[in-house]
This record gives sequence, C-alpha cells and structure tokens, in this order.
Amino acid sequence: MKNHLDGIILEGERVGIFLLGMSEEVLLESLVQPYESEKRHSCTVYLTRSMSFFLDGRTKKLNQICMFKGFKGKFLTQYGIGSDLLEVDPNPENWHVDWEASCYESVKHKGIIFGLEEDAIMNEVEANKSFPIGWICIAPPRSMRNTKNR
Repeated sequence: MKNHLDGIILEGERVGIFLLGMSEEVLLESLVQPYESEKRHSCTVYLTRSMSFFLDGRTKKLNQICMFKGFKGKFLTQYGIGSDLLEVDPNPENWHVDWEASCYESVKHKGIIFGLEEDAIMNEVEANKSFPIGWICIAPPRSMRNTKNR
C-alpha cells in the first residue's frame, strides 16, 4: 500500500487515496499509520503524524483533510509543505487572506487553503515577500461548506 505521506493533493476532492465524502469506516480501513481520535465541536478528528482527517459529526463523512510538516505529497504535482505560496499562484491579487482562520485561499483553486510555517508572519500577499507553506487543507469549496472545522 502506498505511503500516506506522498499522495497527490486535488483541491476540493482528495489527498492520495483519501476522498472527501468517504465514510468513517472506509477511512479507518485505509489508515495504515497509527492514529488517535478526538471529538471537536461537531466533528471527530483522526490524527496521524502528518495528517488530520475531519469527519462531520452528523453524516460521519470525511469533510476536511489537513497536511502538516512531514507530508511529502504535492498539489499540482510540485507544490507542498515548504513551497512558497507565490509559487502556487504568483499573482498576489488572486489570494484572499482569512485573518480569522490564519490562512490563504486562491481564487484560482477552490477547495484548498494554505497556512504558513509557524515562524512566518501573516501579511497581505505581496510579490516581494516570502510565504512559506506550513500546512495545507482541502475541503469542499466554500459554497458547499456549512461550517469551518479548522
């Protein structure tokens, strides 16, 4: 079985073998790494070393996947943890900053959000600054989400 840490990231759809909308039963059968679980607000979160899986408490379906340091998978086959946000999309005008959630969303790529490395300072996106990606989450595009689980 393929390593969880090297999956392809498809915004609003999947990370490797993990599909948004998959059942809790299928998720747990697919996890080959040790994991822990915890209850949060209206969801259950399954945590591995470099990934978190959020299941809607009502539907028991996977509705968000987050990847952290140690995850080697890529978005658009080349951008991952440690890449610069402006490598994903070099036009600062295409980025929306969500100050409340401390993340960045691109108008070109729906269903994926990016957070910066822990020591990076959040700013409005400008071409002359560095924006090192520290985490990536996928979820259904905003128009399809009812709540944020981050």
